[in-house]
Amino acid sequence: MTARYLLVDVFAREPLGGNALAVFNVPDSVEPRRMQRIAREMNLSETTFVTAIRPDGYDVRIFTPTDELPFAGHPTLGTAWVLRHVGAVAGATVMQRSGAGETAVTFEGEYVWLERSGSPGEDTEDIGAILETLGLSRDVVGFPARALGTSSRMQLRPAVADAGLPWLMLPLADPSVVAALRVPSFLHGVGVYCFAPFGPGRVKARFFAPESGVPEDPATGSAAAALGLYLGARAGRVSIEIEQGAEIARPSFISLEAAPGRARVGGAVHLVAEATLAI
Repeated sequence: MTARYLLVDVFAREPLGGNALAVFNVPDSVEPRRMQRIAREMNLSETTFVTAIRPDGYDVRIFTPTDELPFAGHPTLGTAWVLRHVGAVAGATVMQRSGAGETAVTFEGEYVWLERSGSPGEDTEDIGAILETLGLSRDVVGFPARALGTSSRMQLRPAVADAGLPWLMLPLADPSVVAALRVPSFLHGVGVYCFAPFGPGRVKARFFAPESGVPEDPATGSAAAALGLYLGARAGRVSIEIEQGAEIARPSFISLEAAPGRARVGGAVHLVAEATLAI
């Protein structure tokens, strides 16, 4: 038995950058009981399996090497791009259905965008164990929202925001602190999005989720969407470019449009390979 899949790079300015994704785009080509094993074989941050296609969208299941996720960002953009590339869906906007419900995906030129709502989270100081694991002291945590070019006077503090998955937003004072972080082997069951301002409209970020089989992710759309909700509630409307993945040689560029209660996340997608898996 065989199954066709496409390999794409999401949030990449050129192939072999960004975050790689394997998309099994033909419904019923893979038995559900094999999906997790195939994702483990692929050993990418995520692998997706399209389970149904409709005139206005599709259903999808999303797997890391160890777990199934209800939602993820670069798999959403990459799967929608693949289905449009092969002619399975058409139109400027399609609707994805996954475990976290519906996500609108829009095609604008070379970019694909997703839009999510959710929870911006409440500020928390209960992060001592995580700081210890990451080798950080409390004096490097937090920065003023105005460093992103906003008029907000709010000081950004840690919070768990949720645009489909709950991730800890960890604002850090300087990009050099983010760059120097050590990759953790565990994180007490939580994924952590560490970010710092390069200046107005630019952010450096790294994401760690070792207990989901992703020690460090090259580009994390679900965390970027959560960051949009987090910033929208604290700084109002803001547009930023997130740079991620440099430390693992996968430079990634994520566009984020934040507003109170909504977040739009976009980026480019590049086709890398089309292949057949023998299963």
